Amino acid sequence: MIYRRTLLQLSLLLGLLLGFLGGKSQQEANSMLWRISGNHLKAPSYLLGTLHISCGDDFEIKPKVKAVLQLVKTITFEADINNTEGGDRLLELTKPVPGILDTLQPRKLKLLDSLLKQNNLTQDALRYTSPFGLMSVLTVKTFNCPNASGIKMMEPELYSIAQNYSLQVDHLESVDYQIGLVQSTNTIDELIASMQDMKTAPAFTKQLVQDYRNENLSKLTALMNNPRFMNPADEIKLLRERNRNWITLLPEKMKSSPTLFAVGAGHLGGTDGLINLLRKKGYTLTPVYN
Repeated sequence: MIYRRTLLQLSLLLGLLLGFLGGKSQQEANSMLWRISGNHLKAPSYLLGTLHISCGDDFEIKPKVKAVLQLVKTITFEADINNTEGGDRLLELTKPVPGILDTLQPRKLKLLDSLLKQNNLTQDALRYTSPFGLMSVLTVKTFNCPNASGIKMMEPELYSIAQNYSLQVDHLESVDYQIGLVQSTNTIDELIASMQDMKTAPAFTKQLVQDYRNENLSKLTALMNNPRFMNPADEIKLLRERNRNWITLLPEKMKSSPTLFAVGAGHLGGTDGLINLLRKKGYTLTPVYN
């Protein structure tokens, strides 16, 4: 489902990065926090699955996460959370694209008009923002937050706690890489595909948030692995490739400093998820419940 990719894009816009799943469904213990030990590590590191954005009423950083933040020396995010230049470049991608509608065939233009109308919009919306910018706004609406200004972002909250504990802050991906991901999907075709799924998006979001709050990793993995929510090409580009890139970086980072890796929750489960990839490298992954 293109909606899930749009949620990734939205997280990029906010200076974060999503990425919900890596690979086929694989049963795991139900926890969003995992202890990484063994394989000659002098001290354990931890893997936390995050929900990048949520309504304020649904937002929580559990006590066990705060406890782990007092045990590690570094917190590592997907994105460089301190890079203000990167945020500015991402915001540039929300600006309108001149002439973007000029080459559309009449059939596609008619479909776009119909989809925009379903969302109480017209083509004029694209005079003020790009396809990515428009889908970011529509995606936020699928959360149905009572107060739109009350949306919470987990990574900045974790960053604030990490500063209080004087932790080092690190990241897994460059700004250029993130910009490339957004640029490849900032098109009218992607907007149309996304909007075609908007009717089912609120129900998907509601279930996603519920599974995350319950720390039901197996259900979340199964939900995100539904082919309706991600075509194979996008899964490879946005999920599997990123997990495989990260797994080459994690060992040295853990060797250098006990680290909490805070990445999108779906990166944890599945055959190509980080839990399984770390186990293949010889590490012991243990769920943290309390």
